[in-house]
Amino acid sequence: MYKSFFMTKNRPVIFTGYLLTSLVLLSCSKMHDNKCLSFTNAPVTKIEGPNTGSVNQDINLIVSFGCFNGCGQFGNFKQTSNSGTTIVNVIAKYEGCICTQDAPIRQAPYKFNATQTGTYYLKFWQAENNYLTDTITIR
Repeated sequence: MYKSFFMTKNRPVIFTGYLLTSLVLLSCSKMHDNKCLSFTNAPVTKIEGPNTGSVNQDINLIVSFGCFNGCGQFGNFKQTSNSGTTIVNVIAKYEGCICTQDAPIRQAPYKFNATQTGTYYLKFWQAENNYLTDTITIR
């Protein structure tokens, strides 16, 4: 009688080979290339929104900032507060290896909320030692 190759005692070896091949093929996934991802401070060009508010009320501001090329988008805000003054840096996210060479102005919403009445100064970074200051009065 004729025996096929799969019906011999090599069956465990063949099964193991198929299993290992399947695992290798299934474990392959598209790797993210972090070479084309960076974050940097973005200069703020304009701030729009109300200059007065109430305690524990969100004040919504629109912050316009410049990017150095078409891959630039809003990343996040980095802020430090001290005695009624908040220094805000816009962190732009640059994702992509091939970018247009335009220098777009992007916008991002910024929420300010104070727990006490008073005058607050928001200093948005523009360049080294240069800030665009917005004053908000909380009543």
